[in-house]
Amino acid sequence: MEGLQPQIRRRKPAVERKIGEITEGDTRVALIGKVIKVNKLDYLFWLDDGTGVAVIETEENVLPKVGQTVRVIGRVIRNEEMHIYAEVVQDFSDADLESLEEIQELERRILPKVENALVWWSE
Repeated sequence: MEGLQPQIRRRKPAVERKIGEITEGDTRVALIGKVIKVNKLDYLFWLDDGTGVAVIETEENVLPKVGQTVRVIGRVIRNEEMHIYAEVVQDFSDADLESLEEIQELERRILPKVENALVWWSE
């Protein structure tokens, strides 16, 4: 048994997406939106972020309220229709979403330039 290293399985990181931007290659996503409907019997809720509506499947003790703003981190499940299996549901009711949007836009514009500079620097 000496020399055997335990294998560590790591989850893919969740990518920040708008519901309308989820791609076939996405396996884990982070979404922010407003809860528009809750089904307590099936532990489902519907999340609207302005670009689309996603059905979110969750555990019984994690159902948000209609009208609440939440962030969902979860796995994309593709059956007849796509839905998200929530691993985390966070209350974002007090979040400054406008500032968050500005930060995300800066990241989209600046990070590729920084990454290219790091590649150039390391060569």
